[in-house]
Amino acid sequence: MGDLFGNSHHSADVLVSVIIPAYNAEPFIERTLASVLAQTHRNMEIIVVDDGSTDRTASIVRRLADGDWRIRLLRQNNGGVASARNAGVRASKGVFIAPVDADDLWHPTKLEKQLRVFAAAGNDLGLVYTLYRTIDADDMVIITSKQTHPSGWVFMQHLGQNFVGNGSSAMFRRNVLFEMGGYSSRLREGGAEGCEDFFIQQSIASKYRFGVVEEHLVGYRRTPGNMSADFVRMLISRRMVLESVLARCTEAVRPALLDAMFRTDVEIAKLGLMTRRFAAVARNCAGMSPVQFAKLVAAFAAIFLRYAKRALPLPESEDRSSEIRGNFWNYPIDEFASTTAKAGYRAMLSNLAAMDEKLGPSGGYLTRHPEEGTLAMPNEDTNSHSLHPLREMR
Repeated sequence: MGDLFGNSHHSADVLVSVIIPAYNAEPFIERTLASVLAQTHRNMEIIVVDDGSTDRTASIVRRLADGDWRIRLLRQNNGGVASARNAGVRASKGVFIAPVDADDLWHPTKLEKQLRVFAAAGNDLGLVYTLYRTIDADDMVIITSKQTHPSGWVFMQHLGQNFVGNGSSAMFRRNVLFEMGGYSSRLREGGAEGCEDFFIQQSIASKYRFGVVEEHLVGYRRTPGNMSADFVRMLISRRMVLESVLARCTEAVRPALLDAMFRTDVEIAKLGLMTRRFAAVARNCAGMSPVQFAKLVAAFAAIFLRYAKRALPLPESEDRSSEIRGNFWNYPIDEFASTTAKAGYRAMLSNLAAMDEKLGPSGGYLTRHPEEGTLAMPNEDTNSHSLHPLREMR
């Protein structure tokens, strides 16, 4: 391909920067680092950014760093996940950036297989992701994602479903991440931290193609205490991302984006009411026009009538952890995944894919590109308050 590898056989020589933001990650950080250190791609630097932890996170990382020179520990005052990731990226030197959350796990071949995809592609490939399985606190599989896994131009499809699904499965070209301004701290400032990954992935998809390794190479942890377990906040965070995209999208994108926002509103209301998060639901509804609110009420009436007509209970929990044992990758690709999908949903995804084929090559997604300046290149001045002074510890 290119200028990054020269020859695909030399991808083993490419430096990958692994960025791990960590806040009170004592229960899992050692397991996460063990999965990173087990990578078959050996040429990597591992930058852990301790985001103001009050537990033993820093001491655990420092101990492991004493045994492997590739690990570096950076510490900063608590600034949120976007700030921590940006700090790690600014300190990095790799051609590629591979973030992983401090409680997630990687299959040993993850980086190697992602680099192969990059090596076979051109410079318009900005991101390569892998599939994932959700795991519990004991590393046991809970569920397998039922989402599709497209590649190529995917901006519209990613609006329809967040198929990357987490912050630990993507690998970026470093220059692309800087071009997009890095991770946005706006969500934290708005009280809706959670979808920083979706935000940067959507930004990259507006200008670059995506690649995929169609294997489950990430264990995405969900426990009662972590951010991803708060579904209502994650949905509100997602809506804030969609609002940001709406402010700069083309007319061709606008109808599908409004539909995605409405479906998110329905999920916020449904899950918010189920979990008695009445204030969150009220705040979200307060920003709606009378027409939007009437549409939401109509959607709820349709849901109620559908369940009443069927006279069936709500779907059972998908928690399968008591039935499944072993590493998260030791299952066929379609194991536990739904083999059916609603016809309407399939049709929507098909329409979005067709729009991607039309709009992607011509750059027809946005009238102006994502906000820039949040993440300045190393040695450049930045006025962003999301980047805090660091001190490196070994």
